[in-house]
Amino acid sequence: MMKLHGAMISPNVRKAIIGFNIKGVEFEANNIVPGPDLKKPEYLAINPLGLIPALQDGDLTVGDSNIILQYLDEKYPEHPLMPEDPRDRAECRWIAEYAGSALFPLCFVVFRQNFVGPNFFKEPTDQALVDETVNEKLPPVLDYLEARTPDIGFLFGADLTIADISVLAMLITAAYGSYSVDGTRWPKLAAFVSRGLEHPAVAQALQAEKQMVEMIRAAGQN
Repeated sequence: MMKLHGAMISPNVRKAIIGFNIKGVEFEANNIVPGPDLKKPEYLAINPLGLIPALQDGDLTVGDSNIILQYLDEKYPEHPLMPEDPRDRAECRWIAEYAGSALFPLCFVVFRQNFVGPNFFKEPTDQALVDETVNEKLPPVLDYLEARTPDIGFLFGADLTIADISVLAMLITAAYGSYSVDGTRWPKLAAFVSRGLEHPAVAQALQAEKQMVEMIRAAGQN
């Protein structure tokens, strides 16, 4: 059985879990959280970058959520995570990269400042940073995604692809920080997120991380 390393609440780990769910493939989860444990020799032997997620499949070990999703797609071709057309496949990879490079850092700010920081680490929220992120930095990123989001279905048709998974995973992280896409400004993207949250593979992933979310919220009440 394959082993997935990383905290389920991490957006990049969430991406891999959604991929496993779509494929209907079981895996063993090592719920290691970001922090000192990622720099220990035993984890660096798995991923020398000290990042999550990492996947072990027999003697194969790889990191990076996009690579993991592509590996799953190639090993288990049923319920494909990539479109068929070469142009669409290239754009799918690009949107997945864009979500990780442009969307993830901004969603993480909201997540850290409004959720994990005050609840788990007892840190005060940097409201100026949150306001700058939400009001200045996020809008152009969401504008870009809005322009590429269809009125119905998902980004490349009726099924979730690596691109869809990547965008949804980041916006779920922002949602934990009390941010949601404004449906009046980005109507297609907001509707896309709603459809994505209803997908069984996404709902299953959210259920799996629910215990960790509740633990963080409970820490903020102590």
